[in-house]
Amino acid sequence: MLLAIKYNGFITRIGIYLKEMFPIPQRLIYSMLMYISFAIIASKIHSVTLDAASPIHFIGIINVFTILLILRLMDELKDKDLDEDLFSERPLPSGRVRESDISFSLIALIVLFITINVFNWITLLAALTVLCYTLLMFRYFFIPKILRRYLLLNLATHNPVIPIIIIFLWIMFGAQNDLPLSSLFNHYSVLLVVWFWLLLFSWEITRKIKSPEEENEYVTYSQIFGYIGAVIIAAVVQTLTFIISIYFFLIFNLSWFYLLTVTFAYIIVISGHVRFIHIPNSSTSKLKYFTEAYILTLFLAVIIDYVFINLLGN
Repeated sequence: MLLAIKYNGFITRIGIYLKEMFPIPQRLIYSMLMYISFAIIASKIHSVTLDAASPIHFIGIINVFTILLILRLMDELKDKDLDEDLFSERPLPSGRVRESDISFSLIALIVLFITINVFNWITLLAALTVLCYTLLMFRYFFIPKILRRYLLLNLATHNPVIPIIIIFLWIMFGAQNDLPLSSLFNHYSVLLVVWFWLLLFSWEITRKIKSPEEENEYVTYSQIFGYIGAVIIAAVVQTLTFIISIYFFLIFNLSWFYLLTVTFAYIIVISGHVRFIHIPNSSTSKLKYFTEAYILTLFLAVIIDYVFINLLGN
């Protein structure tokens, strides 16, 4: 009986946490779009025919979802002191969720991540590499005082986890499709890694941009570069992703629907930046949401192009 009560209490508390900090439906959709768009472009690079009904796609989606949640839980624990000062309303600092709930969930997810990749030694090695890097991030690379003080140095040490994750997906994709490891990486595959990296890098920048009236003790890129400078950095990065998207259109013979969709998405996200620069206040500073919409639209454009051209067109 006591065990059942403790279990129900844990489920209730972790449900509160996930609802507020990592809503499962939205994050699962994001993981699905991210992995499927990756697999489609990877299949074009290596002329692999994708089986839309294959369970291997489910493994890829769960891998993306799991590692994103691992990163979120690690951030929750390593930033708990900062959150207590600046974000006391969040589940952990407010006491609605216990630190033990986060720690137990984190351990369970790490075990799950290893388990689903244990059936191929190359994939397992890549998965362990991802985990090792995330653990270094969790420990602030053993220099927490320095990294917490200097946001740009923190960015330089933490942001490489994105290409490491994408390379892991490449290795998993190669193992699933019997591709030799030596043939996986060419200039096209490197460009795909860069595309994903820049997309998520732009999200990292825009989520820490505030208007002058919103700034507080929380260090942001708009404090370091000024709000205009930070927006210009994000816009330049997103322009590079748009250029790579156009390159994909040209070399992979994608549809005009894809081209029009990514162009529309780029115009919208840049319009959000322009609006914020023109009217810098709390209502126009939510550039993170423009970036999220831009990223998801690019993923969807790849997927819809594939469905209509490769599946419905046959």
